[in-house]
Amino acid sequence: MKRSFSAIMALVLCLGCLVLPARAEEGLANFKPAARYVEGQFDDVGAGDWFHDNVAAVYELGLMVGNNGRFSPEGKVTYAEAVAMAARLNSIYATGAAEFAQGSPWYQVYVDYALEQGILTVNADGETETQDMEAPISRRMFALILSRALPAEALPPVNQVEDNAIPDVKLGDDRAEEIYRLYRAGVLTGGDERGTFSPEEDIRRSAAATVVTRMAYRSLRMRFTLVKPPYPDLAEQPRADDSLFANSAMVGNSLAQGMKIFSELSMNYFVYQSTTVFDPNGYDPERCYDRLLKGKYDRVYMEYGINEIGFGPEKVCAGYEKLIEEIRQRMPGVEIYVMALPPVTYQTATSGNRNGSVFTMVQIRELNAALREMCERNDCWYLDCCEGLCDETGYLPERYAGWDGSPHLDVSGYQAWAEIIRTHY
Repeated sequence: MKRSFSAIMALVLCLGCLVLPARAEEGLANFKPAARYVEGQFDDVGAGDWFHDNVAAVYELGLMVGNNGRFSPEGKVTYAEAVAMAARLNSIYATGAAEFAQGSPWYQVYVDYALEQGILTVNADGETETQDMEAPISRRMFALILSRALPAEALPPVNQVEDNAIPDVKLGDDRAEEIYRLYRAGVLTGGDERGTFSPEEDIRRSAAATVVTRMAYRSLRMRFTLVKPPYPDLAEQPRADDSLFANSAMVGNSLAQGMKIFSELSMNYFVYQSTTVFDPNGYDPERCYDRLLKGKYDRVYMEYGINEIGFGPEKVCAGYEKLIEEIRQRMPGVEIYVMALPPVTYQTATSGNRNGSVFTMVQIRELNAALREMCERNDCWYLDCCEGLCDETGYLPERYAGWDGSPHLDVSGYQAWAEIIRTHY
């Protein structure tokens, strides 16, 4: 049988190495086990569960409790529960105890305390930040309420987290300041190695127990570094196999459709001829772009621009930015790769045929330069599949041209394009 978590925590607390102001030290020292967790305390919490120790800690501290012998680790945290956690944290920090007499509704005593302490605020109409206390709380709002539970001196930064380094939380976003404060304090870490936060998702009780435990015990706060990726350019990497693209998607026009048919690059394709950044579903009866938005992908590759090159770089980039924003809203933390327009052959660019009047290398390079700048502004990767497909004359080799001429490619051209994708990620 495991030892009581209180005994473990007594050892862990001795390992803390942060130098804090005296008031913060005194306040954090108030977090001491007031009860004893016994194995089997909750039917749905096992010794091997990743959240076991955190559940034991919050139970011993009196910060979270179960119901009828169950903790419900996968249950959603409500606003009321989040406010109760924050109120208990604040009270213990300030007084060494969390003595609240529950009434009807049960959470009113915590709401009143939270309003008094500034954990909740009231707008000009006298309304609190949430009107439905029994609704599930988002991770964004949970971070806000918890960040107000302890003073700034009790949450000193221990991590280097650069501005805009959290993939799905940018400075200026709603509650970004509080989220970054908790990341820098080691209370929040994100859900993957990149630090993705998923701010609009509901928070589970198991995750909440982890966050609250780190608030109380600074020795459990995590040490890490998040550096903003060096957008927009991609360095050459060792050739990746299909496993890297298993949860990737490509969306775009007939050029992207050719990648699906000929490239032998295995990923999810949402492509159709004649689609544009202005109408990404085009004439596709299955609505490729709408289907993309229903999924969750690690990477999304985008290929537009050829059909709308005559509208000018500014308008095309504005269309891209609208789609990028929509994709990020549906897929927090997704990596977006905007692919350059591929080159055309010398014959296409100079022949004066139906393509020659529009598809010149001057126009293609002008739009590609604008796309690169757009990627830099929007924290996207710019995948230069143009210069990599050009020969020494600066045009697409004739051997890569498709049956109807460039900008469409033949099989070998698409496979060369796929190699650029495989070596730049």
